Amino acid sequence: MFIIETLTAEIPDTNAYHFKMSKDSEQGSDTSLSYGYNSSFNPYVRETTKDYTRKVFFNNWSPCEFAQSTDHFGRTALEYDEHFTEIYSICPYTNKWLNTMGFDRKYRDIFYPFNKNLIPEHTEKKYDVIYHGGIHGQQHLDCLEVIQKFNYRYCSMTHGINPLTIECMKHSTNKDLSFQEKINLVEQTKISVCYNIAHIQPEHIPNIKSWERWNENEAFSEVDGLNVMPQFKTRIHEAAISKTLNLVQKDNWNITEKYYEPDKEFIYFTDKQDLEDKIREISSNWKEYIPIVENAYNKSLNYTTDKFLSIIENNKEWNSCQSAEAVATQN
Repeated sequence: MFIIETLTAEIPDTNAYHFKMSKDSEQGSDTSLSYGYNSSFNPYVRETTKDYTRKVFFNNWSPCEFAQSTDHFGRTALEYDEHFTEIYSICPYTNKWLNTMGFDRKYRDIFYPFNKNLIPEHTEKKYDVIYHGGIHGQQHLDCLEVIQKFNYRYCSMTHGINPLTIECMKHSTNKDLSFQEKINLVEQTKISVCYNIAHIQPEHIPNIKSWERWNENEAFSEVDGLNVMPQFKTRIHEAAISKTLNLVQKDNWNITEKYYEPDKEFIYFTDKQDLEDKIREISSNWKEYIPIVENAYNKSLNYTTDKFLSIIENNKEWNSCQSAEAVATQN
């Protein structure tokens, strides 16, 4: 499979920079795979893949592209996909919606992969709880308030962040870590708090509603309600590979369950008080929760970049969340 990465629009040292799938590129197949936001309008990509029967693109940010009217090329989300015959995406709801539109391309579900070289050495835990990322809504503010009652870590970048995150930087314990340094910090912590949502800003709402039959996409069901969309966050994998327990807020989609099983491989919390109660319980009785983190670690090995490439190259369908026992058998 011929593989091209185009990372010129990606933030340096973030997820896509660590896929490194293009090193496995080979000629002689009828399949090409492109990834990176600028892939579609890169002349090299278009020229070198034009004769491939299967022109595959991996979209790892969906459904966020539909919250903007056009991208920095002045093209819409659907114009972006026109070059490809298949788009593998991490948003099953958007794939289902787009496959009803009658396009001559197919949208397919796939997991968000990680490179197994990122798996850290496993050591003794130093901290109770960590949250890493931006502050985009009340739930994140609640999280910061709660975790400060424990031996916590909060890390974020200091550049390219929104005003609310800037305001909360006074609570940060670590700033501008490299990608691997961040994972190593997660590995030193018992619990990672995660929200698998993307916030919809007021200016995004008209853009979302401008799409044909937008309300048939389940990902947009809270545009006029909670103003959030489902989006799988790779911090789930980052905790799982670190043998750190994922404490995930339950929401209207619960997309984490496409990857991991609740109570067996991660734990839900519902609100601010429940978050505090569960952090206290888990951090105080850590050894009792080690089977959950071991299960999650075993499951995470099913989401590596090599398995991702195998699914695409062999034109397979991805079956979401299997039992830990089934995955362990495969591995």
